[in-house]
Amino acid sequence: MFKNRSLLALLVIAGFLFSAGIISAQQGNLVHKVVEGETLWELAGRYFQNSFSWPLIWEANKEIIADPHWIYPGQDLVIPPQTVSGQVTAPDTAAGQPEMQAEAATQEETPAEEMVYEPEPAKETPAVSVRKTQAMGYVKRPTPVVSELMAFEAGFISDELDKPTGHIIGSDRKDIEAMMANDPVYINLGSRDGAKPGDKHALYRVGQKVKHPQNGKNLGKIINIVGVLEVTDVEEKTSRAKLIKTFDGISRKEAFRPYVQIIVPKDVSPLPVQKSNQGCIVAFKQTNATATEYKVAYIDQGLANGIMPGDVFEIYRTGTMASDPDRGGKNILPELIIGQLQVLSARNNTAAAVITNSKVEDIVVGEKIRLIKQVPTR
Repeated sequence: MFKNRSLLALLVIAGFLFSAGIISAQQGNLVHKVVEGETLWELAGRYFQNSFSWPLIWEANKEIIADPHWIYPGQDLVIPPQTVSGQVTAPDTAAGQPEMQAEAATQEETPAEEMVYEPEPAKETPAVSVRKTQAMGYVKRPTPVVSELMAFEAGFISDELDKPTGHIIGSDRKDIEAMMANDPVYINLGSRDGAKPGDKHALYRVGQKVKHPQNGKNLGKIINIVGVLEVTDVEEKTSRAKLIKTFDGISRKEAFRPYVQIIVPKDVSPLPVQKSNQGCIVAFKQTNATATEYKVAYIDQGLANGIMPGDVFEIYRTGTMASDPDRGGKNILPELIIGQLQVLSARNNTAAAVITNSKVEDIVVGEKIRLIKQVPTR
């Protein structure tokens, strides 16, 4: 049998593209290869039409992105799917191979010097039944304005946290000090306490006390969320559970309270506002003295101020006084916009936010903030 080289090359290329499409369909994700100069912020704007959704890409690629500030050329990043196409199988069509053979027989024979010789197969290949699929539509997945997982992990400031619901009291893993996701644990809640399989609890640690940097008012303590456990088997006084999420190594004495899912607005983008709330940064999740992009900060604006997840603040510094050597006197320099942050979760008088961009490397507690965008769901 003879075939044209060009036709053969096209078939090979088409086969390659088809197989790649199958892989993509099986994985259900789009993969983006990073080029020089790209950032998660830019990729979120390109694929989600909302740059503030960059944590969604980070969350899907944490195994290869050590620091969201840095992505590198050549990295293959999974872009979380926004739509899923539904498909149904159509009835079997007539055998496709004989039609292909008949069509090939009618093609004009090509010159000998452009031919490739292929020996005839020993046996006739059986006809292959071809099944067709038809796209029936698309189901749009709601896009959260910020990452729900990041909002949960960010923690919060509380001045009203009661004693814990319970504690981890043991584990089957005697060989390790710090436990991680999927490790089994035992807790001091049982059927007498109302525990039942499927119950979820958030593991937490009480952090530093926070005072307002301007007036010294006590705002509470930072509550660091370190994981989530789920009850699997219940006895009278104790229960067996499994760690289903961990954000740090888990000890055998961690405290927990009932898990409450973080709810954030979906399928919306923050819109510019005219009248802006003003406040300041009161603490950072990490105990560093300074912070920059992608770090979690706590602010003195919360639900009582109409603030909710997704709202955007700019961080600014007021202009300083500068002497004029020519005319004498002093002038006030213009204020400096040094960055932005976006609210992840809000409580009554405070909120957790992530610094989405920064023009400086030394954002500190006490920096002034003002609201510039709000999520339009009020």
